Amino acid sequence: MSEKYSVKLYDVVIGYTRFEKADPPLGMVAGKIELLNIDSGYDFFSVYCKETEAQINVDYPDFKFLDAESIRGLGVFHPQEAAVNGTAVTIRGFDSDGFEIEVAGIPKIEYETFFPEHTAAYEDMFNVQLRTE
Repeated sequence: MSEKYSVKLYDVVIGYTRFEKADPPLGMVAGKIELLNIDSGYDFFSVYCKETEAQINVDYPDFKFLDAESIRGLGVFHPQEAAVNGTAVTIRGFDSDGFEIEVAGIPKIEYETFFPEHTAAYEDMFNVQLRTE
């Protein structure tokens, strides 16, 4: 996916993602976050999530790994500034390997509008399969 989506905490852009991964039936997209001016994604998200009482699913300080969701103020926005709304937004990753953001439960019409390449790739899987049978 070539478009860059902004990752914001309230009105402040903290990074970008290209949503390289997708699961259209689940209304899910995910991608690496290119963090801006944040030296340690683990330290930043760990402190913020604890302060705002986000749901921390996994926290391994020794490995600097965090998996958290329901993070207050966190949003992902299409390049034209439309919010990508889903039922859950999850941040996970290691400082050493980078962090990923996942948005799940995006309604079908919104998903098809924002992610036509992912929708087409999914549909093509079945078209190819039907042609080979």
